[in-house]
Amino acid sequence: MQGYRSQVGETVRMGRRFQDSVRPQVYLYYRNYRFLPNNNTTMVVVVRFGFNSDGSENNFIMTAYQIYRRRGGR
Repeated sequence: MQGYRSQVGETVRMGRRFQDSVRPQVYLYYRNYRFLPNNNTTMVVVVRFGFNSDGSENNFIMTAYQIYRRRGGR
């Protein structure tokens, strides 16, 4: 993902998100892009939301990756 730092941030800010069904404190954000390598179409960013022992937020990106998703129907 080197060279895609701005797109990772953009995906978290502007992408669609859904909650992980197994880990409720984890959300996956995804956004489509036209210029990803290897025919990939979508960037996925996995973010964990939590709190430190003092009550302050401890939210961080766990990972980010690119995938190919077909457009249109099933």
